[in-house]
Amino acid sequence: MTKKIPFSFTGKKVIVFDLDGTIVRLAADWHSLRNALIARFTEQNREVINFKNMSTILSKIVEMGDEKELQLNFNLMRQYELENITRNEPIRETIYFINNKELFGVSPNAKLAVFSLNFRSTILKSLEMAGILDKFEFFVGREDVRKWKPEPEGLLKILDYFNVNSEEMIYFGDVEKDLLAGASAGVESYYIDTLINHVKNIKK
Repeated sequence: MTKKIPFSFTGKKVIVFDLDGTIVRLAADWHSLRNALIARFTEQNREVINFKNMSTILSKIVEMGDEKELQLNFNLMRQYELENITRNEPIRETIYFINNKELFGVSPNAKLAVFSLNFRSTILKSLEMAGILDKFEFFVGREDVRKWKPEPEGLLKILDYFNVNSEEMIYFGDVEKDLLAGASAGVESYYIDTLINHVKNIKK
């Protein structure tokens, strides 16, 4: 007996995906990048703070109103993301869903978008390497917002771009902050594993 899935694509005009851990697994050295950002912040500001994640560092720079420093941090992060991008590991079930979405009850007119903490260049290159870039219409990357997940700013941009209501959109990600961002935007959000398991059942 097939397990009932908790979501439905009925009435969904836009399907949004996170990137890393959702569509592909990036090969970036996140630990080294975080340490590099902390070292830079400490050097620039003569202030030692143990930031819990990279978005916290960037938020502090935004709070200080230093756009130039923010862009320099962006450049460093982008470099780390792209450095090992050829070692990306595509998540097969997600790719299959994207290429065959109508098999899962998705309207052929439904649009696909990405909302990610990665940069647009990383998003575009990753989707191109996975052979699915042409399936997507809109992308919100790290540089496109100034409030990062779990803040909903990126999802609100996507709602605005497609001119749809929050109930007409669904979002898949791999970590809690994805679901929190969705909840704040009023958008149905699920862990990608839920969709991956559904794809596996359909393909049996």
